[in-house]
Amino acid sequence: MLAEFQQALAGLTTSPDLCQAVRDDAALPLSRYALTDRELQRLLGIARHPGMACACTVYRMNRLARLAMNLMGTLRALGPSLRPLISAYWQDHPRGHAHFFLETDRFCRWLRLRIEAGERVPPDVSTLLQRDAAAVRAALEASCTEFALPA
Repeated sequence: MLAEFQQALAGLTTSPDLCQAVRDDAALPLSRYALTDRELQRLLGIARHPGMACACTVYRMNRLARLAMNLMGTLRALGPSLRPLISAYWQDHPRGHAHFFLETDRFCRWLRLRIEAGERVPPDVSTLLQRDAAAVRAALEASCTEFALPA
């Protein structure tokens, strides 16, 4: 059951919403994971610990750093709309990719689809996204020939 506990702990770290849900409903982890009573109590203690908010923030900042390094123009152009967009992206893709270019390429494709579907963004974003995405794609192709790139 250790693997289930580890999955639950990873879920808490990646999702402040899940932490809050576990704080609100102590039985919630049992509906998602096979945990012993001891594991459940540890998980509840972790979710309720004031430092957990910091752990979630550190995780999210690490994910954001991957994008900021490669999409500076696009992220700046998004301005205040970045926060809700990045939260929506993380909800759609709760697990980050350790490879910076793969994660950034996935975000670019996700954002492009959102814009095409009518997401309202500042006027410069589409142009900057196209430029930044092309640079990321070129870097990805140059550095990772062993990965099959999504179309």
